[in-house]
Amino acid sequence: MDYLNQQRYLNQSRVFSACMAVSLLLIAVLYLLVSSRRSASVTIVYVLIAAALAISLSYVPNYLQLTVNPQKRPAWAVKVRWRIAGALAILGLLLTSNWRGRGALLIAVVWLLAANLVAKKWIPTRYSSMFTFASDIVLVWTCLLPGLLDPLLGAILLAVAAHLWIVASDSQPFRWAAIAIVWSWVPLGPASRLGALSASYYTAFVGVAGLVLATGLATAWAVRRAQEQNSRNINAAIAELMDFTGYPANRIQQLWAVSNQELARNWQQAAIPGDDRERLAQWYRDNSELYLFAISGYNLEYKRILSNLKVLKLARGACLDYGAGNGEIILELARRGHSATYYDVDGVTMRFARQRAAQQGLAVDFFHTKDDLARAARRHTFDTIFSFDVLEHLPDLPGELDFLALHLSPGGLFVFDVPAGSTKAHPMHLNHHLDVFAYMRSKGLRDERGLSLRLPFKKEEKYVYRRPMPSGDRMM
Repeated sequence: MDYLNQQRYLNQSRVFSACMAVSLLLIAVLYLLVSSRRSASVTIVYVLIAAALAISLSYVPNYLQLTVNPQKRPAWAVKVRWRIAGALAILGLLLTSNWRGRGALLIAVVWLLAANLVAKKWIPTRYSSMFTFASDIVLVWTCLLPGLLDPLLGAILLAVAAHLWIVASDSQPFRWAAIAIVWSWVPLGPASRLGALSASYYTAFVGVAGLVLATGLATAWAVRRAQEQNSRNINAAIAELMDFTGYPANRIQQLWAVSNQELARNWQQAAIPGDDRERLAQWYRDNSELYLFAISGYNLEYKRILSNLKVLKLARGACLDYGAGNGEIILELARRGHSATYYDVDGVTMRFARQRAAQQGLAVDFFHTKDDLARAARRHTFDTIFSFDVLEHLPDLPGELDFLALHLSPGGLFVFDVPAGSTKAHPMHLNHHLDVFAYMRSKGLRDERGLSLRLPFKKEEKYVYRRPMPSGDRMM
């Protein structure tokens, strides 16, 4: 993968989302200036929804479209509506002061929940997004046309409905945007006339209709960009895998879809004790082709691309990737001029990484035994050591941490993760029950995590430790 291209693409996405957030606020301000005075509660709700929409525009198109998993979009569309129904109930109860309003709110929440349940249980996947959009439109129309809902608030809700439909589409986002915009505009004409009061009808309509138009077109553009970027990423990955395996493209895509399930099934059938090193190593060698495809598909996911870009920024000097898999990180580091060392079991993934390095003319040292790696490390220690998605597979976590920390240069950085034990999707993850923070502190390494990794709600399980410089060197 071309990570410079990925970074350029993501930077452009951030600029776009910032511009879109400003546009949403400007449209609202314009409408508020020319329309009648409205309640503080309407303004608060609008600002909250507009902020959520702007955040979604910066994240969701890439999250849903940069993937090899076609089921991700329809599953997300259902999941996000459960959350919207919950948010609507909470905000409504906080901002509604009479029983009539609360009754209407209850009906709206029940409608959303029922429509979502129908979409999940009975509507075919390819039509579920269209169905949920239609149900959203019916709900907002029912509130807008009789004048029960402020036009500005109705417009932002219609914009949200259009946004959700377009981001969940699998193709032709501008077509879906056009349909969504037209259907959203239908109730805004009479609603704007009711809500305009001191403003002219046309000014009011342009304000609320412009909000839906801007959101729909911006979402379609973001989705199209993400789809094109994903297509480039997938085509490049398929070309490499076809060259290495000889498999046709459809076979590669099938293996992307089933490799994780196959690995889980194979692990359960093998029933290997967690402390049997030899059998564990052999199992990973035997299943390394499945890992080749599981890792390849994983590296095409938006969150993984973001994670890899963050990791690459931490690299300094001579780098080791311990459990390097397909070589995604270490090959990119070699491309950027770092002294690069690859370590993993001797299997299909290592052969694939070797071929990639050779074809790209990259200087990478390859090792598959700890003895050979230790001998190389005695000649020169490593300034940066990475170990991702591997330590949870190994039986002796303290021993592995000791081994890697031993070969870290003074002032060097050790970045790794240890996912928290076995799951249904990943039963091969071992439960270590080790307090990693206390253990690393006892070894004299300093916690170097930034604020984003220290936040309590963060799901990332990354650890960042630095070996202190000798006191004499620090004084110099």
